[in-house]
Amino acid sequence: MDSISKAIPVSDLRSVVLLDRLGQEALYGLMECARNVFLIDDAGSVVWQVSSDFDSDGDPFTNIFMEGGQLKAYRWDGGSYSVDVQTGRAVPDQLLK
Repeated sequence: MDSISKAIPVSDLRSVVLLDRLGQEALYGLMECARNVFLIDDAGSVVWQVSSDFDSDGDPFTNIFMEGGQLKAYRWDGGSYSVDVQTGRAVPDQLLK
């Protein structure tokens, strides 16, 4: 069962949530482990699931945060990503490791 590691409200009706999928590749597969950030509406429905060009590596995101009005996500491989709140598209912006 997925557990929410962190939730960030982005409006009155929507929140971005990070699910803890670290080390759960056998259960979810590489792609689903890597796509563990979701935008959820107030009814609990998924609006989008994060995606990037590097999801096939299977490295899940381990933190999400807002920085200067931009949603950022940190991935297990040491990369920081900018995430488009409208679409869920994640683009690498720096290597932190």
